[in-house]
Amino acid sequence: MKIAYNKKIILLLMLSVTFGLVSCGITEDERQGSITDNINISQKAGTVQLYHATAEGVEPDEERYQLKQPDNLSAALEEVIEAMTLDPMVSIERYSVEEDKDVTLYIRYDKDITEETKLLNDAAIVKSVENLDFITVYIISLGEGDKELETATYTDSSFYYYNE
Repeated sequence: MKIAYNKKIILLLMLSVTFGLVSCGITEDERQGSITDNINISQKAGTVQLYHATAEGVEPDEERYQLKQPDNLSAALEEVIEAMTLDPMVSIERYSVEEDKDVTLYIRYDKDITEETKLLNDAAIVKSVENLDFITVYIISLGEGDKELETATYTDSSFYYYNE
């Protein structure tokens, strides 16, 4: 009887030590952090990450996302365009969506814009718009009288060096 009793005590001590060692590895803050991360991930599901240009590069807008509308690609694109933060020297005048998942954006740039600012804003636009699952983004620069000045073609790998 004493042997069975001692085995139970040893077993309980081993379980207590094992449980203590396992639970010591994860603090309450870490458990809360992982719960918070899971909530943030589920809240971001079905959304489009918006990007904006800074002096240093292209960064995700941490506070703003746009809901994805898979049933109406044109409306989803319009909402993303309206929600984006662009340089005051850049304005998206209009767009057209093709059936083969291509989009053409007609953009007017201020005459005093630098090439770097223009490129960073193009990268932010493409990175935001490609989250709508467009394959190719065409950007047409507009001049006076809506004259098309130049066309640039971008894909998901066009701005590889601007990834975080």
